[in-house]
Amino acid sequence: MVDDPSAALLIRVWLEGSRELRARLLTVRGATAQTPAEEVTIAVTSSPDEVLDAVRNWLDDFTRGATTQIDQPG
Repeated sequence: MVDDPSAALLIRVWLEGSRELRARLLTVRGATAQTPAEEVTIAVTSSPDEVLDAVRNWLDDFTRGATTQIDQPG
């Protein structure tokens, strides 16, 4: 749905080399009337703290966007 105020975040984690953590955070950019949804990399990280920061930033962006679009009279 184009106007659905929801989102999904996929966090993929793996160990590289000498057991170094790697993570990739992916989301789907919302569809518009003109374009289909597309997968977007939000962050590539190498520590648990960086993963948590990236999730927090993504959630902040989502809620800020949802508040702006939904709460405005229109």
